[in-house]
Amino acid sequence: MNSDAPIPLGYIVGEAQPQEFQFVTSRQLAPPRLEYLVVRGVAERRGDDIVRVDVLAQVASLGVDSAVLTGNLTFEEVGSILAGRLVPPPKIMGTCRVIGYLEDGGVRRPRSAAMPGQPVYLASDELLQEFFTRRGASLTVGSLMSRPGVPVALDPNGFRRHLAVIAQTGAGKSYLVGKLLESLVALGATVIVLDPNSDYVQLRKTAADANRPYDAAERTPFAENVAIYRIPGVRGRRFPDELVGPTREFTVHFSALDPEELSDLAGIPAKAVRLREAVRAACNQLAADGIDYRPAELMEALRALAATGGDGGEGAGKAVRYVEFLVRYSVWGFRDVPVEDLLRPQQITVVDLAGTDKTVVSYVADRILREIWARATTGALAHPVFVVLEEAHNLVPNDQYGTRASRVINTVAAEGRKFRVFLMVITQRPSKIHQDTLSQCGSQIVMQLTNPDDQRAVQQASEAISADLLADLPALNTGEAIILGQLTRVPVMVRVGGRLSAEGGSDIDLVDALARAAESARIERMAARAAPAPVERQKEDWL
Repeated sequence: MNSDAPIPLGYIVGEAQPQEFQFVTSRQLAPPRLEYLVVRGVAERRGDDIVRVDVLAQVASLGVDSAVLTGNLTFEEVGSILAGRLVPPPKIMGTCRVIGYLEDGGVRRPRSAAMPGQPVYLASDELLQEFFTRRGASLTVGSLMSRPGVPVALDPNGFRRHLAVIAQTGAGKSYLVGKLLESLVALGATVIVLDPNSDYVQLRKTAADANRPYDAAERTPFAENVAIYRIPGVRGRRFPDELVGPTREFTVHFSALDPEELSDLAGIPAKAVRLREAVRAACNQLAADGIDYRPAELMEALRALAATGGDGGEGAGKAVRYVEFLVRYSVWGFRDVPVEDLLRPQQITVVDLAGTDKTVVSYVADRILREIWARATTGALAHPVFVVLEEAHNLVPNDQYGTRASRVINTVAAEGRKFRVFLMVITQRPSKIHQDTLSQCGSQIVMQLTNPDDQRAVQQASEAISADLLADLPALNTGEAIILGQLTRVPVMVRVGGRLSAEGGSDIDLVDALARAAESARIERMAARAAPAPVERQKEDWL
């Protein structure tokens, strides 16, 4: 007998199906849930021939049953049985969902079922690597959740049908996306990140130096390939410039905008013809005077127009109240950022939109995507471009109104693959994102998700997620994910690996922050007690 022969962990029992089977095991041999098993030599029909294949399966559930200790016994009856030691060993049953078998470099689903009595074995790391680790150019994401020693490397071609990253807040989606960006830029990708929360502004620093000033921090190997743009004038940022390092200003040349576009941005209704005429007249007057204006100057021109009562003056006074809405946005400047600067090969461009209104975020997304799309559809796009839409449910919501950016996002989602523009749609509320966008994502990475509406939205958008996988979403821990679609040959559950760059989206240590607040309050109280008492001015006696 060969002592090196693998030991069966169990035997198939009951009714087996091509997509599922049950097995019986023992307490000593029972594999944990989500472990990978293999059934060897399953008979698979090919025309008139029968071939033998090794079928990979994953443990979906485990249960323990007793023929004696049934559920209708009382507490006293169970105690009496146990005291008499009349209890036979419990029966341990498992259910496996079939993944498939390898053939010609691909994974095939079996059309035949394994036979009752066939043994099931622990799948080797080598077999799992053939299923889940892509050779050659790949996106490294982590390891199998049940096998830390088996790396999971994804197929970059899966991006050709866009990617959705879905997870509730705190599940680790920004950390995961940062890791994907590291792999993409290493492959030569041009990436533009629309970042409403400053989650990606520290990509140039190593993780170990996340809290150190940029000038004193160690840089990532791709630091020179990362450009950070910020809206000027934003106060109270989570990451000040000394932590982030050199940044560039992202501004929009206000006076170069078409008057109709200005009216749209100000929220002037399309039917308010007189107000729009007033805006156009004021813009024309400022241009004739050679003034490179911003909203404040436009307001003054509208007031002057209202006072003189010239052409357009009738609606000018009311138009001022709309244009006033634009004054508070510091994105308006005297120059545009050339889109070519954002489209350099092997560059990650992060547009930090934190601290700005959703209207500005939507406008910037619309402007950048429209300029990219115009180049793509005319053949002027030199390289594939990946656009990361953080909090995509705010940019393309699932309602009848949408945002300024909704139309171009849906257009790119539907047709971008033809023109080498690929979206990475990131959201914590898939039920609130437009289904036309979500359903166009050929791959999904789904992390912990407990909201039933969001789970249903994921199921509607993805043909690859089964009811079993859907049921696993609430049980995922932080940093664990299910990957589906064209990024991987079969759905896979992973534990996200470490990344090189510093994270921007991590939660604060609340206990530490509160302790520092308490210490600050203690020091203030001590200083107040040590300060000399104020001398009261004696009241003058006027009597």
